[in-house]
Parts: sequence; C-alpha cells; structure tokens
Amino acid sequence: MSRRVVISGLGLTSPIGHDLAAVTHALTSSQHGVVTMPDWAQYGGLTTRLGAPVRDVVFDYPHKMTRSMGRVGLLSLYATDRAIRDSGLTEELLRSGRLGLSYGSTHGSSSELEAFCRKLIGQNGIQGIAGSSYLRFMSHTAAANLAHCYGIRGRVMPSVAACASASQGIGYGFEVVRAGMQDVMLCGGAEELHFVHASVFDIMFATSTRYNDRPDASPRPFDRARDGLVIGEGAGTLVIEEYEHARRRGAPVYAEVMGYGTNCDGTHVTSPSSNRGSGRAGSENANWQRLPTCSGRVVLMKVPPFEMFFV
Repeated sequence: MSRRVVISGLGLTSPIGHDLAAVTHALTSSQHGVVTMPDWAQYGGLTTRLGAPVRDVVFDYPHKMTRSMGRVGLLSLYATDRAIRDSGLTEELLRSGRLGLSYGSTHGSSSELEAFCRKLIGQNGIQGIAGSSYLRFMSHTAAANLAHCYGIRGRVMPSVAACASASQGIGYGFEVVRAGMQDVMLCGGAEELHFVHASVFDIMFATSTRYNDRPDASPRPFDRARDGLVIGEGAGTLVIEEYEHARRRGAPVYAEVMGYGTNCDGTHVTSPSSNRGSGRAGSENANWQRLPTCSGRVVLMKVPPFEMFFV
C-alpha cells in the first residue's frame, strides 16, 4: 500500500515568534532572536555568549499535565497543542489508535538533568530528589509526555538523533502514514537552550565568539566573516495525514509530502563523507523515480552522520 500524504496542521514556538504569521514576518523583515547570555560568564572556559531563547511564551497548562515535563517537554507541548488546534483534530481521533506520534529531541531537559546531578553529587545521595525527575530529562521525554497528555494509543516513536531528531521524526511519520499503518501522525521535535549545549559546540571550536557584544551580527551563514554557530531553542510540530482522510474531515492542506529518504554514510560521526555513493543511497530510499513532475522543492539535509531527503 502506498498512499498520498499531506501536512494538515502545524504549530511552533521559536525565538522569532510563536505562529506561522509571526515567524514569516520576522524572516522576511530580517528580524532575529539572538541575544547576549550574560549568565554564561560563570562557566569557566565557555567562550561564546550568544544564544537564541524563546521569550514571551506562557505555558498555561494544568500542573497534572506538566508535572513530568522539563522545559523541552513544555516547548513540545506548546507547539503540538497549536498544531492539533490548527488541524482540527478531535479528542476522539487522538485516542482512536489510528493516530500516532513521532517526535524527537537531542536528549531530555538539560536544566532538569543539571538539577538532578547537582543534588545527587552535592549531597552524595538521592534524598529529596523527586520521583518525576527522570521523566523530565529522559531522552524520550517529549514523545512520552505528549503521548500521555493526549491519550495517544497508536504507535509512538521517539527519534533521538541530535540535530536530525525532528527531521527523522517527520520522515518516520510520513512512512507510517504512506504505508497505511496510521491515518495521522503528530511529528516534529523540540530543544531547550542550556549552557551545556553551547559548551558542546564551544569545545569543538564551532560557536560564534567574535560577536559576543554584537548579537545583531551573528550568526552569518555564507558570509566570509562568519565565525561559528549560535545555539537556540524552540519546537515545531506537523500533522502528517493521509490525503483522503484529511479531505473527509475538512482539514487544511498546507502541502503534499512526495518522498523521503535517509541513510548514514558509515564513515565518521561528525564529518560527512565526500563519497557521493551515500547520497545516492539516500535518494534511492526516497523513490524519486516514482515521483510525478511537480512544483515542489527537494530538500537535502546533511546532519553527520545522517543524510535526509524530502520532497
């Protein structure tokens, strides 16, 4: 079985806005969300002071729903809640078993993991540590908490693959719907901003440091004066749905997903291989030869050691 797959809803939260209109306006008017992070000065050896936090967002949810969530879980909930509303998904459909979830993050909440470790190591014991602590920083916290919040009974697939987490989550969701295993999938990813994330790239000399006092000037991709990347946070959720199913319930259709492919070059963990054979393998996975001529765009993403293709 091979079915048509569309995007029938979306939700997001980001450093430059919390809905499609706001983000589109920010992008087309050269606005950005990069700021100086003065608190990072307390961490010895950390040279970057630039970050892109999500601001002016209120997590107005019942405590019972969020007690096992750290910030990354809350960001994923905010984006998914808006995607569900945008698509018009009912509680009945969410719990029907014909709707699943494919969601990712690099790992769980870093701030919650930090708090856990500081308490554990500081007192050399587990006294006073909440039983819900692990649920906030476990690697699949976003997927597990979203499934619990919405009572999802279909398949749930956490995708934990660093920068490729959300992209792979969307790809998995597409494949599941196309194959007829689910009619709808909630797909995407989230990440929270934390000094540890900046530190990881700082250690590899990959962060922007030259513009610490000028956040307006960095990052600057494709520019000869570029000196590195800037770490940010946010969340994005897509509703991936079988085309006829979306039409029958009157859902909006933003786009049709025609293909997806992914592979690993098997060469190095962080440095992409120059061997073009790996790229061909990924494109063959996407079954380009079966695609009709269309006005859509092919998106190639190289996130070492993974390579992904979307149409």
